[in-house]
Amino acid sequence: MNYYRFFFLLLICFFSCKEKKSKNLSSIDDKTSKDIRIDTISSYKKIDTIIHTIKNDTLVFKLSDRVLYFSDKVENRWKKIQVKKLENGVIINVSIPKELSYEKSDISDFSPNQKYLLLHAIEKGELSDGNSVEEIEKYNCMFLDIQNLKLSDKYGDLFCSGEWKDRDTWMVDEEETYRLEEIFKN
Repeated sequence: MNYYRFFFLLLICFFSCKEKKSKNLSSIDDKTSKDIRIDTISSYKKIDTIIHTIKNDTLVFKLSDRVLYFSDKVENRWKKIQVKKLENGVIINVSIPKELSYEKSDISDFSPNQKYLLLHAIEKGELSDGNSVEEIEKYNCMFLDIQNLKLSDKYGDLFCSGEWKDRDTWMVDEEETYRLEEIFKN
C-alpha cells in the first residue's frame, strides 16, 4: 500500500514539474533572452528593464518606450539599426555610413537613462601598396542618441574604453568626462 502512495506522489511531482517547465519554455520564443534591471544613481529614479534577445539573427533591445533592432547580420556584425517607438509603432531607420558595421552591443552599453547607446563600430577598407591589396578593419566607437536618432562622430580606442559615470556622462578617466548632450550639439 505504501508503495502505491509513493508511486502516486512521484507521478504527481513529475507531472507538476514538467508542466511548470513547459510553461516557462513556452513564454520564450527566442534563442536567448536576458531580463536585466539597471539601477541608476540612488538620487535618480530606477529606469525600466531592458530586455535583450537575439531572434532570427536580429539583435533586439526592448527599452521602456522604444525597441532597437540590429539587423542585416554579416560575420557577427550588424549593418542596419532601426528604432520603433512603442507609443505609435512607427519604425525609423538610423542613417548609418555604408562602410560601417556594428559588433554586438550589451546592456552595459546603454546610458543609465536609456537615452544613449555606445556602438562598437568596425570600419572596413582596403590598403594598397601598388602591388597588392590588403583588407583592413579599424575599431571605432560611436554614440547613438536614441531619442533623436542621431549618430555621433567616430572616436578611437582610448575614448571608447570609458564608462558611464551617471545618467548621460561618459567618463574616459577621472579628469576627462563628457556630457552626451554636448557631443551631439556639433
